[in-house]
Amino acid sequence: MTSIQHPQRKNFLGLLICTLGLGAVLGACASSAAPAEAPPSASEDETAAPADAPPAETASLSFDDMSPGQKLEHMKTVIAPKMAKVFEESPDALEEAFSCKTCHGPEAASGNFDMPSDSLPKLSEEELAEHPEMTKFMKERVTPVMAELLGEDDFSCGHCHMSED
Repeated sequence: MTSIQHPQRKNFLGLLICTLGLGAVLGACASSAAPAEAPPSASEDETAAPADAPPAETASLSFDDMSPGQKLEHMKTVIAPKMAKVFEESPDALEEAFSCKTCHGPEAASGNFDMPSDSLPKLSEEELAEHPEMTKFMKERVTPVMAELLGEDDFSCGHCHMSED
């Protein structure tokens, strides 16, 4: 007597074998994957540097003593994020999101970060008098924070703004 197999049963058995084979492959992959990292312990959290802290290699350097690569990294990881937060307090809302162009002007897109920037308002007694709230904000918030971030004791408005004189 010959056994006759039902076509649906044959398809079912093939599907079952494929499914079991796929399950075995996936199981092997999952077991060979690196285990998920455990969250840092409380002691690691306490010793972690703040997000806006300078990288260890530049922490003790003034901005002028950094290499061009270190300056760029310091600007991207420390100065820009911190100054973006400072400018959120500005009495005059920025027209665009804070970026390199905010201070360095459109030339920043081509890698020109020279300061002072001619794209910023030129300083004069008249300009300062026309914008008393912004002048106060720049003197009391922006200048001291930039001085600290750059490691400059003598940082002033003229480091960023040209004078009309």
